Amino acid sequence: MPSDGTADPEINAQDLPEDLTSEQRPAARPLSRRELVAQKQAQGRRNRPFIIGGVLIFLAILSVPIYGFVSEFVLPSRQVAVQVNDVTYTRGDIVDFVRFHQRLALEAGDEFRITDQLLTALETISENEIAYQKAPLLGITVTEEEVQGAIRETIGFSGLSASMAAESGVRSDIAESFRQLLNRIQLSEKAYTEIIRKSLFREKARLALRLKVPHLQAQVHLYALEFKRDTNPDIDLAMRRLATGDSIEQVAIDLSEELAVTRTLGDIGWLPESVLPDLDVENLVFGVNEAGERNLPLNTLSESQWDGESAVYRYYYIDETSDARELDDEDLDLLTDHSLAVWLEDQRVALDNYKLIFNSEIFEWIGTQVLNTGIAVETPTPVPGSAPVDLGDLLEGGN
Repeated sequence: MPSDGTADPEINAQDLPEDLTSEQRPAARPLSRRELVAQKQAQGRRNRPFIIGGVLIFLAILSVPIYGFVSEFVLPSRQVAVQVNDVTYTRGDIVDFVRFHQRLALEAGDEFRITDQLLTALETISENEIAYQKAPLLGITVTEEEVQGAIRETIGFSGLSASMAAESGVRSDIAESFRQLLNRIQLSEKAYTEIIRKSLFREKARLALRLKVPHLQAQVHLYALEFKRDTNPDIDLAMRRLATGDSIEQVAIDLSEELAVTRTLGDIGWLPESVLPDLDVENLVFGVNEAGERNLPLNTLSESQWDGESAVYRYYYIDETSDARELDDEDLDLLTDHSLAVWLEDQRVALDNYKLIFNSEIFEWIGTQVLNTGIAVETPTPVPGSAPVDLGDLLEGGN
């Protein structure tokens, strides 16, 4: 429509002969309100494809960074990494768990190596959840007071009873330290509390199983000779000397290439079954053959056993045995860990639904998220007598 409000010739040229000249045509009349509305609607219909096309192009351009953000940060964090029955833990939950232990390690002055911790984190999360779900089998419960006491321990306020922690000044200091900690490691209070709670269930399961470990057990007195090469002629000499009655300690001093042999005399110590970390060595020392005879006979030097970590060949020797010998504390701890591992595996096998998903892509993603956290170590002003504490120490020593 012309800007002066006159009628559009195309709209008002109705039923006019085509041979009329412009001078012969009647003068244009102003448009009515209905005609104006109709004209605007017609123009809107003509413009609609261009508007829709522009919107679609804009959305297409905008979708590229949105898709990148969602695929990079949102979707991976929600992918399931661990499932125990109906309870699932996502990659994001694993990151939270690793951050939690990273903070504890750093503030205790320990080295935290992410590459060593990621698979362990998944296993520990699944074990904590199994212990939490199967706790009734061992008669285990965890009170809210125990949870809060453990939280106080981990943030540097150890040795406080519930009544001491409830005092107004102390309570505010604890709350502020807890708030600062959560900000530093980017965890919610709920996530942190649940990690503590389920860790306590696992540790209580361990303590319950410790009570069932017999303190008197069959043990062997084990020695080892070490050599850099399995072709060392001293190996044959050691065998001949032992066969003629020389003591294993003297042979170790004279021939073993162990760096600390003058102190250890080749003596590994009295050991019960199921404490040696190498399963091949465990089977060698405690296993029996089809005839029921020991794989390693008494007072006999074994075949070489390669230790890749120490880069030595070890030759084991059982000097004596005992059918009932008191466990030392270290072996009791190792057997307790073994009992817990066996119990957790038995419970895992009995689960209706269990998954633990771990591959190189998950490893890299979780590692990147943890490294990007940049946790700062800030130790709160502690109550006198406070110090970093293990959850096991907490349960054995009280709140």
